[in-house]
Amino acid sequence: AAVGSDFPVSVKINSADFQRGGFEEDDSLKVIQMLERAGIDLLEISGGNYESPSMFDKGPVRESTRQREAYFLDFAARVRKTTRLALMITGGFRSREFVNKTLNSGKVDVIGMARPFLLEHDFARRFLRKALAEVPQPALKTGWKTTDLMAEGGWYDLQIRRLSRGLNPARSISAWRGVMHILNFEFVKSIAHILRGRR
Repeated sequence: AAVGSDFPVSVKINSADFQRGGFEEDDSLKVIQMLERAGIDLLEISGGNYESPSMFDKGPVRESTRQREAYFLDFAARVRKTTRLALMITGGFRSREFVNKTLNSGKVDVIGMARPFLLEHDFARRFLRKALAEVPQPALKTGWKTTDLMAEGGWYDLQIRRLSRGLNPARSISAWRGVMHILNFEFVKSIAHILRGRR
């Protein structure tokens, strides 16, 4: 009502939060129907949360999922059957070939990408001009699944901080440095929360 009917409105929604007793795909489908009735223009599909970050999890998955790259494409196919909304999917896309294949399949209308921008400073220009076919991800392994998830989150956060200071990405940052970054960040956040609670 505030911006008018010609102003595009998009909503990003989880397919599921992957927590026992939490938000599941069927719940998401119900919310999507409500959003369509409310008149949104674009629906972006993602999933997970910071306690169960599916976007970081490199655990056992079906080979077909690995080959597809995208994390939430199966759910997008379910959504496509229930809504006429324009659909966007974010998570796992790394190659131009697969981006084009997914768009041509008609399952989604828009592809969202984030991490490649943190790894290649001129990613968009090279990707769109076909000078870059794929962005390989670093292997961030510590030997334990829990710290692997922390390593990945911390590693990419460090890249964001570098870019914000005008620096280039640094692939040489270790997985363990990513872990320590996350632990320090969470520690500082927890202390700040405790101090706010005492006021």
